[in-house]
Amino acid sequence: MEPVEFSPGDLPVLREAGARYLQDEPSVPVRITGTVVRMRRSGPRGAGTVRLRVLAGADVPHVRVALDEDAYRTAGQAHLVGLPIRVAGRLESRGGFRRLTDASGVAPVPVDEAERDRLMKSLQEIPDFFDEAGEQEGGGPPP
Repeated sequence: MEPVEFSPGDLPVLREAGARYLQDEPSVPVRITGTVVRMRRSGPRGAGTVRLRVLAGADVPHVRVALDEDAYRTAGQAHLVGLPIRVAGRLESRGGFRRLTDASGVAPVPVDEAERDRLMKSLQEIPDFFDEAGEQEGGGPPP
């Protein structure tokens, strides 16, 4: 494949095309399996948002998911015991971020002990599991 060249005059059109693509990208139904890498909610109870590192179900590295209190608790418990979760919803791209909307069916996914150990080690390499300042997720204290 040969390289494509653009001139400075092409930049406005390319920016507009990129913005239109992001805006018009349709949401699609998915069932994602992923490990919880970040959790945030405004208080000790209630709904919250989790960030998943996607293992299967979508061709994206991470996705944010807004969960009700029970689903948030399930995600937190799965994380504590080193299990990924499975969740269904609609994958959307808004403002450059991937979100799963209308989330349902949140459940831990059983894995064998060797895979669980591997997942736990990979999570330990992520220094900010809890979004300490809430800067990227919209503020608030950690759960």
